[in-house]
Amino acid sequence: MNVVEEQTKAVVDTLYEAYFEGNPHGMLATMSDEVHMRFLGRGTFLGIEAATRFLTGNTSQFTELDFRIRSITVDGEWAAAVWDETATTRFGTTYENHGVDVFRVQSGQVTVLHENNDVMLHRATFGDTRQ
Repeated sequence: MNVVEEQTKAVVDTLYEAYFEGNPHGMLATMSDEVHMRFLGRGTFLGIEAATRFLTGNTSQFTELDFRIRSITVDGEWAAAVWDETATTRFGTTYENHGVDVFRVQSGQVTVLHENNDVMLHRATFGDTRQ
């Protein structure tokens, strides 16, 4: 792994550490002011203010969330994390999904975060939650 890839991996790891701690402000601290964030089926959030509104206002739909990163691949300033998750929904039903998060890290900050999942499964469980 070269220096750029090591930095990319470190920033992505820091973002996920904050996520696992339930710390949206820690996640936001890894992002540039011009971040381009998209959560498939939920919305596109341009800039840190929009990202902040989404991440801090995104009340959890789940309890007992088990989010597992299966692999992280890094190529220069780009990274992709393959994941799956299981949880109990706020409705008391079992939920399982899978996806990949795509990141771009420039100058030590996340400039792109695109979360991709099975949006049809998400909508079948929660309805249309686009913002």
